[in-house]
Amino acid sequence: MKWLQEHMATAFEAGYQGRQKALLEWAKGHSLRELSGISPAERINFRDLINAVAGICLEKRFAEQAPEYPSFSVLIMSESRPQAAQDALRWIAGATKTRQATAVLDALELLDGNKLDPYRSRYANYILDQVRKKGHGQVVNRLELIQEVLGVEYLAAQTLRLEPEWAAVLLAALVYTGDVVLAIAGQKFDATGLPALAATPVDELIHFKHVERPKEWNLPALKALFELLELAPGKANLVTQSLDDPVQDLQKAVAKVVERLVLAQQSLQNGLPFWGKSLIDEEGANSLRGGLDRTKSFLESLQAYSSPGKLKNFRHDVPEVSSHKAGLQALAEAEALQGLVTELGPTAVYLTGAEAVLSPTHEWVGQMRKEREDVLLQIANLAQRSTPSFRQQLLRRLTDLKKAYVNAYCDLHMKTRLGVNEDKRKTALIRDERLVRLQKLSTIDLMPVQHLTDFQNRLAGLKSCFALAKEEIEASPVCTHCQFRPAAEPTAGTAGKVVAQLDDKLDGLLAAWTQTLLANLEDPTTRENLSLLKPEPKKQVDSFVEKGKLPDTLEQDFIQALQEVLSGLVKVVVRAEDLRAALLTGGSPASPAEMKKRFERYLDELAKGKEPSKVRVVLE
Repeated sequence: MKWLQEHMATAFEAGYQGRQKALLEWAKGHSLRELSGISPAERINFRDLINAVAGICLEKRFAEQAPEYPSFSVLIMSESRPQAAQDALRWIAGATKTRQATAVLDALELLDGNKLDPYRSRYANYILDQVRKKGHGQVVNRLELIQEVLGVEYLAAQTLRLEPEWAAVLLAALVYTGDVVLAIAGQKFDATGLPALAATPVDELIHFKHVERPKEWNLPALKALFELLELAPGKANLVTQSLDDPVQDLQKAVAKVVERLVLAQQSLQNGLPFWGKSLIDEEGANSLRGGLDRTKSFLESLQAYSSPGKLKNFRHDVPEVSSHKAGLQALAEAEALQGLVTELGPTAVYLTGAEAVLSPTHEWVGQMRKEREDVLLQIANLAQRSTPSFRQQLLRRLTDLKKAYVNAYCDLHMKTRLGVNEDKRKTALIRDERLVRLQKLSTIDLMPVQHLTDFQNRLAGLKSCFALAKEEIEASPVCTHCQFRPAAEPTAGTAGKVVAQLDDKLDGLLAAWTQTLLANLEDPTTRENLSLLKPEPKKQVDSFVEKGKLPDTLEQDFIQALQEVLSGLVKVVVRAEDLRAALLTGGSPASPAEMKKRFERYLDELAKGKEPSKVRVVLE
């Protein structure tokens, strides 16, 4: 092998037409690398050299025999020709675009840049000419295209002299454009069957039966299809001229509508909930779904028509295409409902939350429920919701409802919550000397402590919040600072007025307790206990009884003295609910005498076992 590599150019001769020359002499004036089709980095071997010299010697004769034979940019041997043709078929069908496939298509003049364009190819046009010569309904048989010369088959043996494998590639390109239908044993390939054609072995394709014209363009149905997808119907005429752009426009439109159909189906599956109710009942949803499913299946079938040639095999008629307008109308209806949910849904959700915040008896709640019922009835009416201004009118109504809620809530918040000044007044009441005096007096058993407890609870229940802004309620139906919920916090009046009332009540409470103490100290039952007190406490109690006024400072000794003096008295608590139950025992209405009798019976029951003169009834 080493010797052969070193001496192959000089040790061998080639003879042609009676002339004998060394291999290297035949190659003078030629580039062996170009003739061999190898790169500068590769080393020329003995086979490459023989092929190159044979090409030099036989070039003239080959040009005479096949003057229009294509020039390939890669070396293709008879053994590799079927594989090269198969690669080219896959390229045409949209599969892998190998370097060898591109070289074949380029040599056969089928490419315009990276785009397949058989009309530029003299080889493809040769086949088209044979097809055009035939009358309507006639076919071109294999023998009319492929002839045998000395036992070898060629396409156009006298001029093109193409092997059958290249003929198969040319036929596949014309199938792609929709110009021909290729028939082999038991099968026909049109533009929609390119994947199957590319998957068929080349050995089967080269033995095809015949080539025929496809059926005429279904132009009315194509126009109806373009109109259905809101494309200019005139583009259907351009498709019949084998222009690719209208087909791409069609496919883009199909993809967009299919995507919309999928989203509409999903929204119907969720039931389109709006303001606590589904916008469409099950029967209506099923009706819409049926139209959407049928149109979606039809449009998905159109995705196979990705070239003008494939559209030549479009076999749907005009009524069938037009029938899918109903599906697109169903799509528009479903999208309109979904758009309504998307646009108005957040406001409706807000209003639903607001309804739970206010008291059920509030005026706004009644108004909102009435509006909701009316809005849902209008949405259910197809004629009403189809009007152009319907959605804007609904949005305005919901927005007005929301504004009314914000105003109502802010008014209630202002009334129920203490502002800065009221909060200061509340703090002052909590520290008020009158309240401190009452707390000290509450340690005396006889005092109606529940009155003080109620006062303190009511005072403590007054909440302060002066940070709320109206914009915050527009974002959320509840104050984020104090979580005010009117339905859970019923109020008897404005919080500021309640503080003033409590201030006044504190005076009344202290006065009432003072009178209670004085009345019981003047009772003969308690006077006996005064003599038992030590001199100093007795003096303080006597001074209190004489002046009818509590000391300025309530010392513990004074409180203790009152406790001791009044210790002989028995406190009996009467609660309103117990008293009411006692008075209603035996039924109602009742005569004054019967009611008096029930009351006396109730008091007797309370004082049972106690000395009546020492019993003191305290209403709490």
